Amino acid sequence: LKHISMKLLSSICLIALAAPLFAGQAKVSAIVERARATAGTEAALNNLVTLQISGWIEPAESKMPSATILIISRKPCSQRLVVTVDDLVETTILQGDSGCIIRSNLSDEEKRSQIRTMTDEELKRVAFSTRQLFSFYGADFKRGERIEYEGIEQRRGVRCHKLLYSYPDGISTTRYFAINNDMLVSTITDKGVESVEVGEQIVAGIKFPKRVEYYQGQKMLHTMVVRDIKVNKPLKRGIFTIPTGQKTK
Repeated sequence: LKHISMKLLSSICLIALAAPLFAGQAKVSAIVERARATAGTEAALNNLVTLQISGWIEPAESKMPSATILIISRKPCSQRLVVTVDDLVETTILQGDSGCIIRSNLSDEEKRSQIRTMTDEELKRVAFSTRQLFSFYGADFKRGERIEYEGIEQRRGVRCHKLLYSYPDGISTTRYFAINNDMLVSTITDKGVESVEVGEQIVAGIKFPKRVEYYQGQKMLHTMVVRDIKVNKPLKRGIFTIPTGQKTK
């Protein structure tokens, strides 16, 4: 009888210890579910396979040049990013676990493009940013991403739920969701760069921002203005092909 009582007591203690954990997970799941609903239906979000975004980058400092930007992505982990500043073009290509960076000068036909493979850190970061285009606040459980609830904080004048998203490799993101309407208020990377989405445009039933402002602390870095968005449109064949000789890390 004493043995049974001890087992029962141990079980009760384990349940008591686990209860806050389960409650926290349920709370996180509920916050994420409501936040995703502000971006679109589960069907619309889950059916997103290809995404093309074009626009331009306006630097906060007038002495810095502006740039045009084109992002072409395909689920789960392919991306082509083209940034053009005057006659200089930088193209980043990711396909699975391989990637390269190409730098070209449009005004110098004799100068060949410079191509190099991405470093491991660059590859990790670009792959992460690609997955984020399709996640819509959901955790990437397959790659070990976890979400922790870090309480309620005031962010940009709004009371928010603070969620920490983290991967085993060290990449993390903090997101703030408004308590009153579940909208995303702010996202901060582990590098301390904050992004704030402004305005909205609906494409194929999914909400996208009209522009995204980037900050480092209190200082604005630049603004990305979103001009055009294409959802699930056919992509040019070979758009993610790594140039010959650049297929290994």
